[in-house]
Amino acid sequence: MEKAEKRVALVTGSGKGIGAGVVRVLSSAGIRCLINCNTNRQMAEETLRCVRDAGGEAFIVQADVSDPAQARMLVDAVMERWGRLDILVNNAAMQYNRFVDEYDLSLIRRLWNINVGGYWRMIREAYPYLRLSPQPRIINIGSVHGKRPTCFDAGYAMTKGAIRMLTREAALEFLRDGITVNCLTLGGCKIEFKTGDFAFHSYRPKGVMNPAGRHASRLVLPEEVGHMILYLCSPEASGITGDCIRIDAGQSLVF
Repeated sequence: MEKAEKRVALVTGSGKGIGAGVVRVLSSAGIRCLINCNTNRQMAEETLRCVRDAGGEAFIVQADVSDPAQARMLVDAVMERWGRLDILVNNAAMQYNRFVDEYDLSLIRRLWNINVGGYWRMIREAYPYLRLSPQPRIINIGSVHGKRPTCFDAGYAMTKGAIRMLTREAALEFLRDGITVNCLTLGGCKIEFKTGDFAFHSYRPKGVMNPAGRHASRLVLPEEVGHMILYLCSPEASGITGDCIRIDAGQSLVF
């Protein structure tokens, strides 16, 4: 790890949940972090307190990654404060929990503008600075729903499938710059709540249900995601790019 150089990470959607766990792990390794929240400033402040209590260095920027000006502001804030950017973790996303026929055009556009547009926007804004880093990394947080249908949110699943391809295309383009780009394909994670706290509903046809589901594994912990990202940011992982690494505690094997 490049502790002596005090690398800098920008983690979107990191005030709570998976992003907060990622920030806690990265900061514990000496990596300075920008904590990004959109609506829940209070939980972001708690994440910042945890980082500082553990001796880490971080600050908060409240911004909506679906807005081009605010996405640019996030990168500008990092450069103004620390003058470098080494790691981008795209995590900010929405999940409305709607069936196909429950989406309207405005809602599906909003979903895509955050979940895919936000990732693309942050990559575009961060790229000029990442390419100057001696060890540049982009990690996109994906989902098992991007590969496997689950009968509860087609819109969300579509965006996560797109992130898989965005990861591969960006990895190919950025080979020339030495920027590795990978995706973590997550199963259910143990978090406080999802943004918006939308009601969950599901319809699973009996014909696709696995009897072994009664032995379903546990939820993934945010810190487990953070430790995988920490590894991907290490010199030892410089040969891994364009990959989608599943972290689901075996959930895909039983559901």
